[in-house]
Amino acid sequence: MTSEPQAPLAMPRVLLIEDNEPVADTMRRFLERSGMRTAWAPTGYLGMELKRSFMPDVVLVDLELPDMNGVTLIGWLSAERDCGIIIVSGRGEETERVVGLELGADDYIAKPVQLREMVARIRAVHRRTQGRAAVRPAPPPPSCVHRVGPFTIDLQRRSLHDAADRPVALTGAEFAALQTLLEAAGAPVSRERLSEAALRRPWRPEDRSVDQLIFGLRRKLSDEDRGQRLIQSVRGAGYVLVREDDPPAPAGTYPDTSR
Repeated sequence: MTSEPQAPLAMPRVLLIEDNEPVADTMRRFLERSGMRTAWAPTGYLGMELKRSFMPDVVLVDLELPDMNGVTLIGWLSAERDCGIIIVSGRGEETERVVGLELGADDYIAKPVQLREMVARIRAVHRRTQGRAAVRPAPPPPSCVHRVGPFTIDLQRRSLHDAADRPVALTGAEFAALQTLLEAAGAPVSRERLSEAALRRPWRPEDRSVDQLIFGLRRKLSDEDRGQRLIQSVRGAGYVLVREDDPPAPAGTYPDTSR
């Protein structure tokens, strides 16, 4: 008895979601020289748009994106169930990498990326996930607009507006800290995590930079009309952001160690 030979697997279409343009350019060039069609998105929300239009077979997701947590994006991609997902992970991201794999990522590539290994892993994931079909309606993309007290935060536009819809100017570090607190969904965020996300460096106990950053952000997020503090200190745990769907606690509910 003979069996029909299987047709060779077509080269995968690869979507690369990576905010470092030189790194992304190097990866794209190598993938295209290897025969793969590619698309590149420097942000998570643009990656979502390209996912729908480019229809990739495999998506590479950097965990450190400027507009959203890569783990959040992996959860959304996994729920769609129609492509392979590979985490691109740097040092210090072990926890996020594990969470991403638990959410449904198929593999991970460590930074700095070894290009030949990257191609081999993409092909392996493509073989395993070929023909993966959606078994439930795709969920809507995570909302990019959030309410915090009287303020409106737009993660896609990286903007903050007050109750009168006037823009509130934030530095890049302040916005990164605010987004990290927002994505924690009411849970305290440690100074270690805030330092990595906003200042891009490890936190040290003698370093007061995170506390100074939060102090400045608190002043810009002042809710004087209701006499409430939207960013509160949690002794031994860090900081927590009071969200719109949680009744804000009066200032001083938690011991304040920053100022």
